[in-house]
Amino acid sequence: MGKKSNALGIGLNSIISNHSTPLDESISKDENGNSIQIEKINLDLIDANPYQPRTEFNEEELLELAETIQEQGLIQPITVRKFNGRYQIVSGERRTRAARLAGWTTIDAYVHELLSDKKMAEWSLIENIQRVDLNAIEVAKSYTQLLENYGYTHDDLAKSVGKSRAVITNSLRLLKLPEQVQTWIIEGKISQSAARALLSPGISDPEAVARDIIEKGLNVRDIENLAKNNETKEQNPEKTKKEIKPLDANIQAFIQKMEEFFGTKVKLQQTADDSSKGKLIIDYYSFEDLTRIQEKMEGLN
Repeated sequence: MGKKSNALGIGLNSIISNHSTPLDESISKDENGNSIQIEKINLDLIDANPYQPRTEFNEEELLELAETIQEQGLIQPITVRKFNGRYQIVSGERRTRAARLAGWTTIDAYVHELLSDKKMAEWSLIENIQRVDLNAIEVAKSYTQLLENYGYTHDDLAKSVGKSRAVITNSLRLLKLPEQVQTWIIEGKISQSAARALLSPGISDPEAVARDIIEKGLNVRDIENLAKNNETKEQNPEKTKKEIKPLDANIQAFIQKMEEFFGTKVKLQQTADDSSKGKLIIDYYSFEDLTRIQEKMEGLN
């Protein structure tokens, strides 16, 4: 992590080790630790963060934030970098959107003259993981980007975002779920705890069970019980089959007489929980065969 912290200039630990310190307070300094002055930027010149992991923004929450900004002003400036004669948001995507909804034309911002794509991406991912209510899939994809693109280990990542290694691992496992299930998680139709339960070894078809969560209201306990039952069936298949008890000698003799009388196969199906009840099945193989059996039965009267 030492090299990675140097690469970030101020270091990841200084960004997130103290959760009470806003991320903007850390990235409002240049690589030498000097404070960056606040500038008033035209909102028409500000573009979205290309590394923003958040794909869904709650319109109602943005409107509420816009009302707050109108009443109280912008408490914390956004952070941007200069890019091709315009500006890209480093931190403050929601504030920028809310300011536009509030009808503002300019916004206060810390402006980085030089900021690499790598730093911007890392800051954006970590800010969102730490501070924004991302859905479980967005968080997992953010973790994946840090692991695959920036050389983090699971331990590095756990330390950086203030989570246990197990939390990181469980989050990443969600990306193994079918795409449709991931979509339902993003849409808020399936909770993170229910999604984790779908990864149980006993769930062979996560999408089908996920559909039952939505349509039938299955909860986590229901899913866990289903998984447990399926695992038991796989481990002890002989216990899941209905035990077929041998027929009583008198019943066997009765069936044999019936077969001789009707001239066809006769089967007896006993009720599983009460052997004194069941079904008598007489096979026939053609319409003529059925007519012959009928005549036999009528002759009994």
